Amino acid sequence: MMKKLYKWDLIHFFNQLKWIVLGTLFVTILAVVFEALMDINFVWAFFYQTAFLISVVGIVVNLVYGFFVVLQRFYQSVLKDEGYFTHTLPISKGKILLAKVLSGFTLFTFSLLFAVGLLIWIKVINVKEFLALRDLDVNMFNMIIISLLSMVIMFYVFIVTIYAALLFGFSYNHKEWLYVFVYFILYYAVTQFISFINFGINYLINPNLLQVDESEIFVALRGILIMQLIFSVGLGVANFYIARYLMTKKLNLKNG
Repeated sequence: MMKKLYKWDLIHFFNQLKWIVLGTLFVTILAVVFEALMDINFVWAFFYQTAFLISVVGIVVNLVYGFFVVLQRFYQSVLKDEGYFTHTLPISKGKILLAKVLSGFTLFTFSLLFAVGLLIWIKVINVKEFLALRDLDVNMFNMIIISLLSMVIMFYVFIVTIYAALLFGFSYNHKEWLYVFVYFILYYAVTQFISFINFGINYLINPNLLQVDESEIFVALRGILIMQLIFSVGLGVANFYIARYLMTKKLNLKNG
């Protein structure tokens, strides 16, 4: 049943995003074709610029709308009227939540890979130049990789955090959205405290952290970034278990 729930969500996501994905892919193909024809006639350059701009906009819309669809699906199928059906499925609440998390992660991963692939295709992202940075400054290259990885993981964590916030808010009989906001405030306070602890640990390990030379700044920051990455994963796991507890013990579907 968990696999079926996962599949139903993916089908819903596909139906919501298919025209944006196909439209963006079509315009990107046009941009690539027009770029190849630019040397023949300058008119093609105008078509290329137009198709290129629309392609970039489509890629951004696909990412943003995909993220919105994941949250909208969770809200509709768990907290609104559809939730009465979802919660009667012959499966534990924890597995329902896990299916929602995995389907959301799958869509976000697809949207991200789709966006990166198209951006590389239309040369917004130059892979050769990016890899060449490794030969110029390996420490800076590693820091960029860690930073990008942290950003991606934070998006995954944010999905689970919103799930937990919604479940926390809808565990009350009134002022649900106020409690959702309160959860985010508490989460922000926790992240700031963890960042402070992270900096403190690195400062104890390296007392000269604030006085390093420019040539060593990437090495100094690398430790902070790696620890922040680990803490982010921990926050994601913690939010999942909080969400599972709320969904199992506290959720009040009267608010639906």
